[in-house]
Amino acid sequence: MRSDLCLVMDQGSHSSRAMVFDRFGNCLSQGQVQVKTRLTQPNRAEQQPTDILISLKRAALEAVSKLTREDRAKLRTAALTTQRSSVLCWDADDGKPLTPIISWQDRRGFHYIDDLMPLASMVRQLTGLYPNAHLPASKLRWCLEHMIFNTAKHRIRGGPVASWLIKQLLHEQPDLIDGVSAARTMLFSLKDRDWHPELLDLFQLPDSLLPKVRPSKYNFGTLKLPGLSLPLNYVSGDQAAALFAFGEPSQDNLYINLGSGGFMNRVLTERGLHPQERILHHLIHSDKQPLYSAEATINGAANALDWAFNICRPETRDIDSWAEKCTDPPLFMNMVGGVGSPYWQSLDRSCWINDCDDPEARMVAVMESIVFLICRNIMAMSALPPAKQIIIGGGISQLNSLCQRVADLSGLPVLRYEQHEITSLGAAWQVLPNSVRDFVPEKTFTPQDNSPLALRYQSWLNTFNEYLDSLEG
Repeated sequence: MRSDLCLVMDQGSHSSRAMVFDRFGNCLSQGQVQVKTRLTQPNRAEQQPTDILISLKRAALEAVSKLTREDRAKLRTAALTTQRSSVLCWDADDGKPLTPIISWQDRRGFHYIDDLMPLASMVRQLTGLYPNAHLPASKLRWCLEHMIFNTAKHRIRGGPVASWLIKQLLHEQPDLIDGVSAARTMLFSLKDRDWHPELLDLFQLPDSLLPKVRPSKYNFGTLKLPGLSLPLNYVSGDQAAALFAFGEPSQDNLYINLGSGGFMNRVLTERGLHPQERILHHLIHSDKQPLYSAEATINGAANALDWAFNICRPETRDIDSWAEKCTDPPLFMNMVGGVGSPYWQSLDRSCWINDCDDPEARMVAVMESIVFLICRNIMAMSALPPAKQIIIGGGISQLNSLCQRVADLSGLPVLRYEQHEITSLGAAWQVLPNSVRDFVPEKTFTPQDNSPLALRYQSWLNTFNEYLDSLEG
């Protein structure tokens, strides 16, 4: 029986985390370091590259330091997962960052997207993505047009944050990126599984800018930390890795992961666009036998609740208890961070409709808006065979009121597992030999008749569509 251990490093929006797993999915130790995002208007969100790198190293060292000497000797491999749409530029010679990290929340390149909308169908055919300003392509073009680089053009590299972290963390300092992260840029052909010249031309980006693409499972190099040397054998996007938390993902499930933003995935065994309205088609495992998904995005999830807490300032944060007593909350037009699928509206104009002065009712409205956006995207995925159940994870999935409402409106059982860090768990499953994922749900939410909620959803849906039309008009 193998007893190998894996160190997983996960760089997310609000923190860098590191966890050590065994082959049964047990987390033996972990470390976490918070990171800051600088939000400025209009449409900008940045992070400092050195802060991200230092935080990730500190988290990894913290996790390793908590291991016993015996367990530390069993560490055999490492994995890295990151936000897929955060980008920066760096010097190919020494890895020095040339720009801030432009966060996935940043929408400064929206005017480039507006200009190419007549070519949206072609972009979707090549990439599986609906053009939007959250994706890296427009941000990279913005950097090349607006940033001053005191280095030779042939030395400028740019790409997802994972590619810069690979260069900084590994002894070999390669300029590489995994296929899953590359597929999120809007510069990558799903058919060819490489950068596409026509897309590079469309965004006026040079061939030399981007790192070389490798499979998700690949020997990227040797991770160097004080007192530790491990092969980095897996790199992927956070949401893609999360789908493997409990083993090979199933076509029967709808997977929902609710972090700062929310993501919904249905697994596809073949590449190709189904007649779905503005749903992304994405690579979730890059290898000889690739795996795809239909993905919906909800920009305002935990970050929407944080935004509302800062405005409403209730005395506690007990949304579940408020949801029990608040039978008629107002409607919240959730545009925190812009609106993701299937609307793809870059403006951030969130507001309450039929508002009241009760901060608790307003917070329930924000929670329900997340549920309503989930159900709107389930409707947008209706061309796929119906899912049999929903598997939900992420920080705000701990809200029982949210999970029960998703079950009630979707008519599907919602399964929530005790394992919350599903991104890191999924990455470990990919690289540990003979992995076993024999978990049972911590709680199952069975659909119940909830006519008042269904009426509020319909009212919200009509009002939200009218609200978006008024902004676009």
